[in-house]
Amino acid sequence: MKLKFKSISSLIIPAMLVLILLAGSFIILFFTRLSSPKEIRVAAVIKAIANDSEFWEVVKTGLRAGAQEFSVDIDIQGPWAESDVEGQIRIIEGILRNNPPAALILAAADYKRLVPVVEKAHAQGIKVIAMDSGVDSPIPLSFVATNNVEGGQKAAAEMIRILEPGRKIAIINHVRGTTTAMEREAGAREILETDGRYTILGTWFTDNFEENAYSITGQVLQDHPDLGGILAMNEISAIGAAGALRDLGFAQRPEDPEKGVKLVGFDHSLGEIQSIEQGIIAATVIQKPFNMGYLAVRAARDGVLNRKLSPFIDTGLVLITRDNLYEPENQKLLFSFVE
Repeated sequence: MKLKFKSISSLIIPAMLVLILLAGSFIILFFTRLSSPKEIRVAAVIKAIANDSEFWEVVKTGLRAGAQEFSVDIDIQGPWAESDVEGQIRIIEGILRNNPPAALILAAADYKRLVPVVEKAHAQGIKVIAMDSGVDSPIPLSFVATNNVEGGQKAAAEMIRILEPGRKIAIINHVRGTTTAMEREAGAREILETDGRYTILGTWFTDNFEENAYSITGQVLQDHPDLGGILAMNEISAIGAAGALRDLGFAQRPEDPEKGVKLVGFDHSLGEIQSIEQGIIAATVIQKPFNMGYLAVRAARDGVLNRKLSPFIDTGLVLITRDNLYEPENQKLLFSFVE
């Protein structure tokens, strides 16, 4: 009996030590969780969730990178097409009704029509950050975007540089009522009208469908066979216009740059890069969509923490041509979506 008692007592002390260590570990974990910052819940509603736009794919990559960097739990949603304004409104209303986040990052599909849901979010105490496209409201704490007026100015200035005076120019834009479309066109018209040597035929809207850009370009060429240049105000418009110029025999050729319709676009995708290499697109104004997503998340985090925010965060622009396409810094920007 003494031997048995001794063997049991020899196990009690190690067992107690193990229990003490386990209890200590649970206490440390408990207080660590209490003292560590909780993840901030953010909803990001972009213009289009479909993966056929490389611009929005890179924005999503930036959003996710920012979420990881700044301890943010992010939910990215959006309608299937940029022209589906009502769909975007329904998505936001569902978010506000079912699981309101601490902050909302919004790339508004319409400058006016998204205002009521922005006001609803504000009334619920949700911090609102505008991204890419703004809304007609003072509620957003910051607007994280390209300077689109400057972008339109850059595109028009390049058109003036490469197109002889006196020629006709068409503007092919994306979605009527979005700030990106309005501001880029305003910047382009300002430069062209100040110059005064070119005829602006008008503006056509694609609703952000490549096939619409293609057919619009074909119709404009049919109506105006002496067309000199096209300003295409986003990725989809540029790709559709480039396809029509190529197929209908109006495209520029690198070996004979004086002939053909000059096309200056916006954004960058593999299709646009290939068209620049082929000489069909003379130049494109590229944004920095990764920066846009990343900085929007940082702004949302700072807004929730009541930190001071700049009203406008400029994410930058670069004009790409065949001459600077292969420069290392531009290659990093052009192929950021591959990394």
